[in-house]
Amino acid sequence: MEVFEDMDGVIRLKSRISNRSDCDNFLFPVILPGKHFLVNRLIFGEHLKLGHIGAQSLMCILRQNFWILGGRRAIRHAISKCVVCKRHTSKPITVRSPPLSIDRVRDAIEFEITGVDFAGPLFVKSGEKIWICLFTCAVYRAVHLELCSSLLVVCFMQALRRFIARRGRPRTIYSDNGTNFVGTDNAFSRVDFKKFAETSSTERIQWRFNPPTAAWWGGFWERLVGVLKQLLRKVLGRALLDYESLLTIICDCEAINSRPLTCSSTDPNELVPLTPIMFLRDQLVSGVPDCDAVDRHSLSRKVQHRQKLAEDLRRRFRNEYLGQLQLWSKGGSSY
Repeated sequence: MEVFEDMDGVIRLKSRISNRSDCDNFLFPVILPGKHFLVNRLIFGEHLKLGHIGAQSLMCILRQNFWILGGRRAIRHAISKCVVCKRHTSKPITVRSPPLSIDRVRDAIEFEITGVDFAGPLFVKSGEKIWICLFTCAVYRAVHLELCSSLLVVCFMQALRRFIARRGRPRTIYSDNGTNFVGTDNAFSRVDFKKFAETSSTERIQWRFNPPTAAWWGGFWERLVGVLKQLLRKVLGRALLDYESLLTIICDCEAINSRPLTCSSTDPNELVPLTPIMFLRDQLVSGVPDCDAVDRHSLSRKVQHRQKLAEDLRRRFRNEYLGQLQLWSKGGSSY
């Protein structure tokens, strides 16, 4: 590095482009120390004046007048303290996803652990509003849909009765803090289940609510609500149907129970992918484990073979679906 002192006593650098026809400051830039406080303020001031440009562009502009020793390091150090740049370039806080709760992964009967939510409203030809009550199994991701004419507690309890009559009684229900869900749980709290225990095995349904203003806690049913809305947009469009036609469409939408839970293979010799409907059809067999234990030792080979198929199906669910959940954690909620 060849330096010289000009007539004003300023130390300048004699650059290799000194034969070029250009301004003196560009041909003979002023040498500045990179660690000096005033140099740091000079760099930061130019950074603000030029609209928070990056280190490389700022270095090229400062080079037109100054040669800063260790310039790239000094510029990066100066602009690293800019609050505006930190705000716009900072990375979001990432939180490691916790493991799924025991109710999402344990062995259970279909719809034993259920999530519930409402979608809508939809309009029918009469001008009335109709809501869709979605029940989904927390383990096998099966879906059951019911139509409701209002969001009142009475209307939801009727939908719950229809669901229990067709899918069985759930042991635990997850939901948000909707007034119809809270009202139903409060109504059950006034029932004396000790009297029921004398004549039947009916137990109170355990209702578990999301924390207030924490809708993401219900991701396993909100995801299916989104899938249902996409289906209805494609099927209905802007059409207005009567109640019976809409009910038929809603029942057709339960075909999402045939969606694959595991990867589909192009090899025809591979096993078919698991779907929720496989477990719904087996509900009567898997719902009575005590009878299964008796049948396994005393009944015919046909019954034993049917039970073996059911056990193999649940073993596949454990190995192929639950075992792969960790691979899908970064891609959003799965079906």
